[in-house]
Amino acid sequence: MRSLWSKEEAEQYVERYRERANADIALRVYSSRLIGRDPSLVLHGGGNTSVKTVVRDDLGREVEVLCVKGSGFDLQDMEPEGLPALRLEPLRALRHLQTLSDEDMVNAQRTRMLHASAPNPSVETLLHAFLPHKFIDHSHADAMLSLLDQPDAEKLCTERFGKRFAFVPYIMPGFALAKLAAEVYEKHPECQGLLLLQHGFFTFGQTAEESYLRHVQAVDEAEQYCRKRRYWTMQRASMPPAKSLSYAALAPILRGLLGSSRDEVGGVQTPVRRYTLELRNAPETRAFVDDPNVDELSQIGCATPDHVIRTKRFPLVLSIDTHANETVTREHVAKALHVYRERYRDYVQRQMARKGIVVQPLDADPRIILVPGTRSR
Repeated sequence: MRSLWSKEEAEQYVERYRERANADIALRVYSSRLIGRDPSLVLHGGGNTSVKTVVRDDLGREVEVLCVKGSGFDLQDMEPEGLPALRLEPLRALRHLQTLSDEDMVNAQRTRMLHASAPNPSVETLLHAFLPHKFIDHSHADAMLSLLDQPDAEKLCTERFGKRFAFVPYIMPGFALAKLAAEVYEKHPECQGLLLLQHGFFTFGQTAEESYLRHVQAVDEAEQYCRKRRYWTMQRASMPPAKSLSYAALAPILRGLLGSSRDEVGGVQTPVRRYTLELRNAPETRAFVDDPNVDELSQIGCATPDHVIRTKRFPLVLSIDTHANETVTREHVAKALHVYRERYRDYVQRQMARKGIVVQPLDADPRIILVPGTRSR
């Protein structure tokens, strides 16, 4: 990975947004886009960035604020309006609380916003607020997750980065994580960022360029480390052409069974939503899907909790007899979907019971389906 920072382009952003935002916010927009346009750094719309700056409120008074990525905005096409401003000191005062529920946290953040119509700020707003740095960047870069998700993550990252980063144990994003991250930083004030185990990482700096360059450099070092250790290397399985499965024949069956209102194994289902399927058949993908151990490898779990939003906890693996007719194939897919949905529903019920809460479950359909031996035609 290499830096895409351009002094000339940064100056153009400052000039472009002169009537809508100060230089701090304009540069925050610019470096957010640099991060967001690289898919190896962020998931779709994922990651968040912030800047602490001074703006004028509706009375014309200068106010110190935190401008942080708003929900629903994508870093790759960020605009100033995607960085809602919150009064910084009242936001930081929340750290004195012992606990704060997610619902109360959302309310507390909105009551500290300068503009009532602005989007909800990121769920990690308080983490940005409780740290003292002017610019902060957070992503879930693939290479960093390849290290942070290992059982010996601290050892590996210390070997690679030394004392440049401090470690934060896994806690779900929210108030508790924000407090813990601030405490970890204060014990390691010389660090350039925070490594959130099984989650992602933060870098910070006094300028947008400094925080961004630290981010890119860390990911580049992690990529080199992973290649050296061959973490990403898989041998492509050899699949005789006679045993390949036609995607063109399978896709209509999948689309007919996904998004149904009833879950009757082998029965007729009435769709309540329609999915668009996309075949991904790159050599690296094929190597994984056609691996003899795909059933085990694919069920290990997500690389980061943020993947769950897009992918569900696990993919569905379909081991289909390539010689089966359409009726048998349909029955196999229907049964596999039934088992997958029941597994998801059981998971939701267990988590609600464990946490003592009640939530509205999302649909139980998979978002990724792995079919060994599939050919595109």
